[in-house]
Amino acid sequence: MLSAWIKRLSPLHRDRERRLALAGHKVSLSIRRYKNVSQDIQDEIRNNGFAEFLIYDRGAEDEQH
Repeated sequence: MLSAWIKRLSPLHRDRERRLALAGHKVSLSIRRYKNVSQDIQDEIRNNGFAEFLIYDRGAEDEQH
């Protein structure tokens, strides 16, 4: 208990916790933006009616004919 209290008072520890929290927020924001853009692209493909004509490349493992 005493060590936790000392860690909270340490400027270095507070700075690390602040940077970790900021990094977590940045990651969350990036994931949210990616999901929104991905959904927008999928919706646009569906709305334009050409989704059935798209060919998806799944990589080299599918090239075994």
